[in-house]
Amino acid sequence: MNSLLRRISSVVVVLVLVGAGAFLQPFGESAAAKSNRDSSLEGTWRVEISPRNCQTGAPIPPFSFLLSFAQDGTLTEVMNSPAFLPGQRTTGLGVWSHTHGNTYKTLWEAFILVDSPGLQRGRQRLKWDFKVDGDQATIDATSQFLDINGNALANTCANGTATRFADVQGED
Repeated sequence: MNSLLRRISSVVVVLVLVGAGAFLQPFGESAAAKSNRDSSLEGTWRVEISPRNCQTGAPIPPFSFLLSFAQDGTLTEVMNSPAFLPGQRTTGLGVWSHTHGNTYKTLWEAFILVDSPGLQRGRQRLKWDFKVDGDQATIDATSQFLDINGNALANTCANGTATRFADVQGED
């Protein structure tokens, strides 16, 4: 019964965080239309990532993300990785900044709520570099898994591509 309550609590936390992230996404001016003109990172992106073991280079199965970058420099992330059980990992929240030209840095974290084989409770810390070209971007990424005391457990590296969501103004 205790396991069931933990799973239900995990699902509730994830739903609350997803709802909060959606609420924080700007709805006024079309972020996609604005950012298409200046290669900004603002807006929502569909990301395909190909992770690998940083030390050996061994590939890890690819998966996808949705990332939303708000004008105020915050980001919200939802991932679709088979490495996590449903409700095991929260939505990621973090920050982004412009570095120079059409390049950006991001940093965000998500909590790992439940132990499973190969993963411990704690948090995942992600650092990604984006190079934007209109509605496309390339990504160099690292991820670190930390236990509940902040001790490093594992690292992954990755490369990926991103496509900006289309402007929905005028669609029925």
